[in-house]
Amino acid sequence: MLTACGNPDSKEGAEPGKASATDMYEVVMTYPAFGDVTDVKEIQEAISDITAEKVGATVKLLPVNGSNYANQMNLMLAGSEKLDLVYTSVWFGLESQIGRGQLLPMDESLNEFGKKILEAVPEEAAEAGKMNGETYGVPSIKAWALSPSFVMDKELADKHAIDLSAIKTWNDISAVLQLIKDKEPGVTPIVSYTSQETPGQAMLNFDPLGTAPGVLDFGGEDFTVQNLFATSRFSTMADLMRDWYQKGYFSKDVATSQETGSNLIKAGKAFSYIRNINECYSESLAAGTELVCVPLEDSYMTRNSVASNMMSLARNSEQPDKAIQVLELFYSDEAVINLFTNGIEGKHYVKQDNDLIGKPEGVTATGYDSNQYAVGNNFMSYIWEGNDPDMWEHLRGENESALKSRAMGFSFDINPVKTQITSVANVQNQYDAGFQTGTFDPSELGAYLDKLKNAGVEKILTEKQNQLNQWLENK
Repeated sequence: MLTACGNPDSKEGAEPGKASATDMYEVVMTYPAFGDVTDVKEIQEAISDITAEKVGATVKLLPVNGSNYANQMNLMLAGSEKLDLVYTSVWFGLESQIGRGQLLPMDESLNEFGKKILEAVPEEAAEAGKMNGETYGVPSIKAWALSPSFVMDKELADKHAIDLSAIKTWNDISAVLQLIKDKEPGVTPIVSYTSQETPGQAMLNFDPLGTAPGVLDFGGEDFTVQNLFATSRFSTMADLMRDWYQKGYFSKDVATSQETGSNLIKAGKAFSYIRNINECYSESLAAGTELVCVPLEDSYMTRNSVASNMMSLARNSEQPDKAIQVLELFYSDEAVINLFTNGIEGKHYVKQDNDLIGKPEGVTATGYDSNQYAVGNNFMSYIWEGNDPDMWEHLRGENESALKSRAMGFSFDINPVKTQITSVANVQNQYDAGFQTGTFDPSELGAYLDKLKNAGVEKILTEKQNQLNQWLENK
């Protein structure tokens, strides 16, 4: 798609060591996009001008609609098409992709060609992308600390004079939802953010130690892996969600709806959702309207929160070293990261007097919505209007002060129990959404635990405990 034609380095007489037009390598990179990326080719060309000059490579950007990304990524990794850099996540099957050999180890290339990446990513965060001592993903630098938060439409919150300072616990939310139910017919008081990010899911505040069953408490010194579904917190969550469902705070189809919370609020059909978030601005951006966010618990950091946004080397990469050289610029070159996250100055954004950026005057749709957080060092990117100009410093401080899991660098190798994980996941698919949205009666929890046991959950817990113990011994 792109060539080096017109680049000074492609001409005869170029400086020694720089690539010519005939040997310019194209790095193909895929990632999820949640907004308008109509102008992605312009962004691609502008980034390629820089990468061609600095590392002798161009870039081909392949954004995929966020809701389709997991399926599309897995098809690309399973196929034979050219792919170098791929956005990966613990939530998108990272361990399975490693187990299938679809991702390449990165350490050798990083140590030689990605030193600035290693300098930018703190050591404890870099551990999140490792499996069995080898690096398979590099996390984007962003807010890693998460806080379960009640996210509301600000216009409706202001209209009904909702006292945000009075919302301190999960139970405090009930009165707010009842008010919206009474005062706003046609507006669902609370919805799921996605079918996977339900209000109940955000209430299950443990280190999940990967994605398979088996969790660790944040406090104490005991490193016992617990069955999440047998904890008192799970049953308390199921009781509260059932209460909300029976009182009509949820829609009847909450357990099966594929609509996102952002879209429902944007359409005026919903008032709120609950999810683990870093900061509120991104929530407002996705909803296209101003939202307010009230933290319900202290912020925390786990390996999963760091490994939620990473870039990996695809097994089909023809030149992994060149791909790492390009990736390094996303962590070290201000122009590259701002092109990717914000677009082209003057067209997709303009700088303001307060060091923030905004859309050009009179423009509502620019053709390139912000792609912050997916890739690279976001703390080098410009901050959008509506945010604190010191937002990055604040979020960096949150990363440092957040309650950190005691198993921060642990990653679970699922291969020894893949069969059991598949069986348990099938049971979870029948029950989890029901309990987390109140559509299932908590009295069914016993039957759920029995089916999990029959599916092999105890073997998963034992294997995870053994791996965790081994990790502790080797620390």
